[in-house]
Amino acid sequence: MSEVLRFQLFKRAVLIILDVILLLLASAIGAWAVFALHVPALYPTIARLNIIAIIVILIVVRFYRIRISESSLDLLSRVLAGFVPVFFLSALVLGSYLGFRSPWIPYLVVTDAFGFMMILFSRISYRMLLSYRNRQDATNLPRAVVYGAGELGSTLVRQYQRGKLPYRIVGFVDDDANLRGSYVLGTRVYGTVKELAQILTDQKAKVLIIAITEIEQERMFAAVDAAKEVGAEVKVIPSLFEIQQGSKELDVRNLDYADLLGRPLITIDREPIEAMVQGKRILVTGAGGSIGSEICRQLLTYGPTQLILVDIDETELHDLSLSLHNFQREWSDLIMPVVCDVKNKAKVDRIMETYKPDLIFHAAAYKHVPLQELYPEEAITNNILGSYALLRSAKEHHVRKVVVISTDKAVNPTNVMGATKRVVELLASALTTPETEIIAVRFGNVLGSRGSMLPLFNDQIKAGVPITVTHKEIIRYFMAIPEAVGLVFKAAAMAKGGEVMVLDMGRPVKIYDFAQKLVKYYGDGRSQVIVTGLRPGEKLYEELLADSDTTIPTEDKLVFKAKVNGYSITEEEFVTTYLPIFEHSNDPKEMLASLHHMVPEFTSNGKVMR
Repeated sequence: MSEVLRFQLFKRAVLIILDVILLLLASAIGAWAVFALHVPALYPTIARLNIIAIIVILIVVRFYRIRISESSLDLLSRVLAGFVPVFFLSALVLGSYLGFRSPWIPYLVVTDAFGFMMILFSRISYRMLLSYRNRQDATNLPRAVVYGAGELGSTLVRQYQRGKLPYRIVGFVDDDANLRGSYVLGTRVYGTVKELAQILTDQKAKVLIIAITEIEQERMFAAVDAAKEVGAEVKVIPSLFEIQQGSKELDVRNLDYADLLGRPLITIDREPIEAMVQGKRILVTGAGGSIGSEICRQLLTYGPTQLILVDIDETELHDLSLSLHNFQREWSDLIMPVVCDVKNKAKVDRIMETYKPDLIFHAAAYKHVPLQELYPEEAITNNILGSYALLRSAKEHHVRKVVVISTDKAVNPTNVMGATKRVVELLASALTTPETEIIAVRFGNVLGSRGSMLPLFNDQIKAGVPITVTHKEIIRYFMAIPEAVGLVFKAAAMAKGGEVMVLDMGRPVKIYDFAQKLVKYYGDGRSQVIVTGLRPGEKLYEELLADSDTTIPTEDKLVFKAKVNGYSITEEEFVTTYLPIFEHSNDPKEMLASLHHMVPEFTSNGKVMR
């Protein structure tokens, strides 16, 4: 028997003995109150049977398994479950034999009432003592104000009272002005976020905990501004999406720049995604990248038979596979990393023949706009020829569905990267069949992806160098990578072959203003925001749908179908007109001219930047 189990049994035995003593005392009080000095001869027998019955029922309803420090209604309900049946059964038996006017009925009322109150009082007293001790122990912890007096805020207070939170909660603020002056579990609501700076100062709070899973950007900025004004540290609880993906509600963490965008309400219906993924063999290209790796992590939660990780970067691939194996091994039958360049059609064919995937997520692509303006031939070769090789192989090997990760830059493209992704969308539509459905999913910028502007801003702040913004009016849509991937799965589960799905990326973000906020929140005085001018191929704003497109709503308000009303191409046209140039031309200008011809809405100066 383990030491832990032995201690638990000992603790339960002590509690049972304590309750027996309390019930004996309650029986004595009942006898004195009803019989005074003339105690009947049946008293010892009836008292003993009553106590035994109550203790047995309390054991049956697992009353002694309750953690007293973490119980409330559960404690009350189980005590009632122990006393009420015993009282009614005893009263029925005694009334049947001795008459319902017998003094034994009031004896049971008094005895069981006092027994119930004594046992309940003993647990409540212990809990109050524990809470008091925890509050005393917390006097040296950082004082914290909680923003959000709802369910999560209440849970934080409970954890604090149990000594399980490394902060001393001294008050609440809430957006509901009607809560001002009220108390939540003994903790006062001092006002709204408008008075937050003064409340933090008055309460000598060093920490602000934002306990809201869905919050608009303006409210987030207001709260963080107030905290920074008085030098308070900001902590947050996980977003609703993070909680749904497995994070615990009370995993209080540091404020991340992704939190500053606000928290849209994103929930994922797992059932259609499980139907698409569970028990299937799934291949992910570009698996080592920011988006590809998150796709892999989330796919594993849906129970695939096998996950094949494909990437040309062997270091990223190795690190991802090791991480997915909880750092215990490099590969397994469930998770198999494969080093491969998707442009290598013969190698891709061998992978298809060996692993026979049912579903493919194609995330492999070059994505850095300025570099692709400098080397358009590389963008064309990798993004278009690599995608064509993969899609053609998937079709030849009867893969059930292929999901192409596209971008908002494919809409009315002004750069090579966007134009190549638009070509991939056209190829997806040309190659789709009822047997192999190929769809594309467009979304905007994701936070934290390698080389994206927000991690760059963070690095510039740490280095104390200027934050470079290309234009004061530049606007982008942003979403955290986990949320974006969750919506990709949603879209993939509902899409049919040849469709282009569009994700609602939330409200647009003005990059210059956001950079100013980052400097304010994370800077040390060395960095400032400077404007450098738009880069080649860069737009002031990105569109999720082209001007001639229409969106068709789906059952999910965050996912739309793009009904493209423009042109299309056939595979034969691509193979005869464009493929020879893309494959064999050594002239970047010729390749770029063919790209312009293939994507008529592609607007740029048509020049190679080198």
